[in-house]
Amino acid sequence: MKDYLKSEHNPRLISNQDIATLSSINNHLTEENFVLFKKLILDSIIDDNESPDKDKYTVSTYRLTNSNMPPIEVCIENLSKFTKHAYMCIDPLRRTGNVHFRPYTFRTKIYMDAKLIEVYDLTEESVSNKLESGISKRLLKKSGINQKIILSTIFNHWLKELISVNYKFS
Repeated sequence: MKDYLKSEHNPRLISNQDIATLSSINNHLTEENFVLFKKLILDSIIDDNESPDKDKYTVSTYRLTNSNMPPIEVCIENLSKFTKHAYMCIDPLRRTGNVHFRPYTFRTKIYMDAKLIEVYDLTEESVSNKLESGISKRLLKKSGINQKIILSTIFNHWLKELISVNYKFS
């Protein structure tokens, strides 16, 4: 009876079948994004599984380059052996072409053991202007499944485009 009353007063409630479908779409995107991110970046980073600092907090910044396009800055925060935060954006330090600022910054959480990457923020502001640390306060807020799918889809298309135009780890 309570479920019926909820749906009568709020007809926008999502059915369990719709939630399952959306969850499946989101799971597929987070898995595919991990594969793309791994191919583009993680496979190029020296394997730190042998490193004694693998469980310590570290921050490393990398660059993806293409001779005809602006460089992409990638910053990876190692939180633990299995969890990392990362952000990716067009490098604002290089004045290449018409890019003189960071138009967008993707912030992600990478689950190395589960082989998933979750996009939790896409912002137009630079990380340093918004926060003292690179971790967005939006990470603490739970976003809806629709927003997760939208962010993951945008990130997915961007990673595919970077791979297709031959960006390389440098």
